[in-house]
Amino acid sequence: MAVGDKPLIKDVNLDFEPEKIYTIIGPSGTGKSTLLNLVAGLLPYTGGNVSYQGRPYDPKAQVIGLVPQNYGLLPWETAWKTVTASLEIRNGHKVTGAEAAVVQDIFEKMNLTQVMHAYPKAMSGGQQQRVSLARAFAIAGDFLLMDEPFSALDAFTREKLQKLFLTIWSEHPQTTLFITHDIEEALLLGHRIIIMNGQHGRVTQVLDNPLGEPTFDTQARRQDPEFFEWVNRLRKEIYQDDEPTQ
Repeated sequence: MAVGDKPLIKDVNLDFEPEKIYTIIGPSGTGKSTLLNLVAGLLPYTGGNVSYQGRPYDPKAQVIGLVPQNYGLLPWETAWKTVTASLEIRNGHKVTGAEAAVVQDIFEKMNLTQVMHAYPKAMSGGQQQRVSLARAFAIAGDFLLMDEPFSALDAFTREKLQKLFLTIWSEHPQTTLFITHDIEEALLLGHRIIIMNGQHGRVTQVLDNPLGEPTFDTQARRQDPEFFEWVNRLRKEIYQDDEPTQ
C-alpha cells in the first residue's frame, strides 16, 4: 500500500486464524494503523492480494467491529442505544427480546448498568471505552479491530479493562487485531504477536505467545519472572535499530 511513490506497507504476508487475538506492536510510523485500516476497508490497497476464506476479501461484505482509541461514541446516543443501534444495523431488524438479553448480559459483565441510559458526556473515559467494547462484542462480527483502545486511559483503568476484555472475549470470541504500543499488553492479550518495524511498514516477526494462552489472571502473569524476560526480549527486537523513545 502506498501514497504516491511512498510505500506505507510493504512485503506483508499474514494469515489470521479464526477466533485468535493478534497483538500488533511496533514503533510509531511503522504502518500498524494503516494495516488495520486496510482490513477495515477504510483505505484501498495498491498491490498484492487479500483473501478471506479462500475468496477475494471485500470489507463491505464482512461484519467488522471497530474499537478506536477515541471511543467512537455519538454524543446524542445513550450507552444502550449505541449498542442496540449497531446491532439493528448489523441484523437489519429491531432488537429482539433474545438479542436485548445478550446486550443486557454484556452490560452487566462490563459493569455498565449504572450508565445504561447515560450519554457519553456523563461517562468517564473508562466507561466510554467499555461501551465501545460492548458495541463491538454485541454485533459478533467476522473481525474485531482495536486501535490502541486502552492507551488514553490511566494505568489502573487500563489493567482493569485488559482483564475484562479477555473475560468477555472468551465468551464472544472473534478474530481480533489489537494494535498497541505497550509490550506488556501485547504479551498479556495476544495469542500471536506481530512485530512491525522499519520505515515502510514491514512485518519483521510473527510469533506465538511464548507464555502460552492469554489468561484472565493478568496480575499473576505480570508477576511471572518469565513475563519480564520476554518483555525485554521483545523490546530489543522492536528497537534493534533505534533506542526506545521515552
